[in-house]
Amino acid sequence: MSDVNTEAAQRRAKRRVVVLAGLGVLLAFVSFARLVIGDSWGWPEGPILEIRATRLGIGVIVGVALSVSGAVLQALLRNPLASPYILGLSSGATLGYVVVGFLPLLGWTAGESFGVDQLGAFLGAIGVMVLVYLLSQRRGWVDPIAVLLVGVVINAMNGAAIMLLSAIASQNYRSSMTLWMLGYFNDHVSAGTVVGVGVVTLLGTGVAIALGRAMDVAVFSDSEAHSLGLHLPRLRLKLFVVAGLLTAGSVLLAGPIGFVGLVCPHFVRLLIGPRHRPLLIGSALAGASLVVGADTALRAIDKSLLPIGVVTALVGGPVFLFFLWPQIGKERAE
Repeated sequence: MSDVNTEAAQRRAKRRVVVLAGLGVLLAFVSFARLVIGDSWGWPEGPILEIRATRLGIGVIVGVALSVSGAVLQALLRNPLASPYILGLSSGATLGYVVVGFLPLLGWTAGESFGVDQLGAFLGAIGVMVLVYLLSQRRGWVDPIAVLLVGVVINAMNGAAIMLLSAIASQNYRSSMTLWMLGYFNDHVSAGTVVGVGVVTLLGTGVAIALGRAMDVAVFSDSEAHSLGLHLPRLRLKLFVVAGLLTAGSVLLAGPIGFVGLVCPHFVRLLIGPRHRPLLIGSALAGASLVVGADTALRAIDKSLLPIGVVTALVGGPVFLFFLWPQIGKERAE
């Protein structure tokens, strides 16, 4: 019996290695394609190479941040449908972006060159994260159900505020705001901002991977997790902060992009199983491949103004349903 279990474990380990290697090759392929595909196809030089490399970097950072935060939230909330925007960060960032757009009405026009729009989005996302954390505590620790309920309520409130401000905005600003809300790479972001968000994403991903074994235990009930020696309140706080910072960074670079944090962890989990360390690594590779691939596809069809979020939704939605349907059928049969 032990030999059978050992052989099965070896097959699972080999499968994980093969899948992760395949995702790495996929990311390398779409990254190369992103560098050679543009207004003129071929290996670029000079400023064009710099622009394409910057967009490639943004795509990788955003994809990794959203996918890892999605996997983290699904473990934190014990909810397979959790995504980075369940915390209300998307609507909070959008509200911050919209509010900053109204600063010129108050006589302040100096901030545009300093990227204050993006700073407003970042502060809005962080503000919502802090608010959700404060309102979802029970006896000093984060309650997963409360996080879900508070996130839904704050999303609704932010949505109402955004609609109100949109109604009184000028037509030009309303058009710009709508485009950004659909998920659009910020071509004017500074290299320092990209590097800073990249460092935060790398550190956050590293922390999440380091907590992988604890996350494996956290999926059990509270009593079982405690009996195994896991300090759940401390772990949930760490996961909450990691997911919030990763999502806020992605919003800063590309606005609210949907489905990446929901689809990629599910896709990888179906291929390699629920162990969180390989799941987080695979999710990061899959998320980066999806976002960079979407941006590459847009450039290939010469539709550079089309938001990335539209492509991820059109691709991610059907793919998610494709992988979810067999599970639904299995539950119905049982």
